[in-house]
Amino acid sequence: MTGATGNIGGKVLTRLYAAGHKVRALTRDPSRARLPEGVDVVAADLGDPATLPAALEGVNKVFLMSLGHNKSSHDAHLVAAAQQAGVTHIVQLSTLGVEEVDEENDTPLGRWHRMAERALTESAVGWTILRPNGFMTHALGWAPGVRGESVVRSPIADLAEALVAPEDIADVAVRALTTDGHEGVAYALTGPEALTTRQQVAVLGEVLGRPLRFEQISLEEHHAVLAARYSQETADGVVKALRTALESGDDFRGRVFPGVEQALGAPGRTFRQWATEHAHAFR
Repeated sequence: MTGATGNIGGKVLTRLYAAGHKVRALTRDPSRARLPEGVDVVAADLGDPATLPAALEGVNKVFLMSLGHNKSSHDAHLVAAAQQAGVTHIVQLSTLGVEEVDEENDTPLGRWHRMAERALTESAVGWTILRPNGFMTHALGWAPGVRGESVVRSPIADLAEALVAPEDIADVAVRALTTDGHEGVAYALTGPEALTTRQQVAVLGEVLGRPLRFEQISLEEHHAVLAARYSQETADGVVKALRTALESGDDFRGRVFPGVEQALGAPGRTFRQWATEHAHAFR
């Protein structure tokens, strides 16, 4: 497991461990991992290939997740080490748009993930690729404003997005790791509906039982928020992708894809279902 302490990886690890699978978590600092007792935790860094062979010793399958502008090199390091270690199957977290977006609207974010996918698909390791749209959990960033002012601020107002719940992504990853029939498949993962940010805010207000106000901010203001949390290169890439989506008219973010239902046999959560499950975070 890479990304074992993250939004998606943590859910994948919890599900695998609860089902009785032997799980090893790769993390740069095991002392800060706070993972369930009994999980094998090893120190390794995707940016340092020399740390990977020992971490992969005896491993059969890998959940591969990395973020940002280093994704292509980090994923390539892990794939190369996994091939040498005899790993048979890697489930890689990528992003929607690697193939679905029009070529003229390509972005650095898409290119980072495309290169990462190529490192895997051109290897000798069996693969499954998960290409999720934006996560419903982006709404958790609204929580302080919702609690304090009943306001949501975002640079995206009326762009429809078929967002996907991280819980559904994790369920697909677990299914791909533990059952047959998923090798050589790339799943485009979205929720069952497309909503604009204004519509999401309205749904969240209904779930909370009080009206919420929406305020649109500039992409520059949003960039400052991202740069405080991630690297400058990652913030630049994300904002460029948003700007391209807003200016190009390409509607791929609003398309509903069947990947969740194909993998699980049932559609994923709606935004209302997700908001109901997470309403405590906004109160």
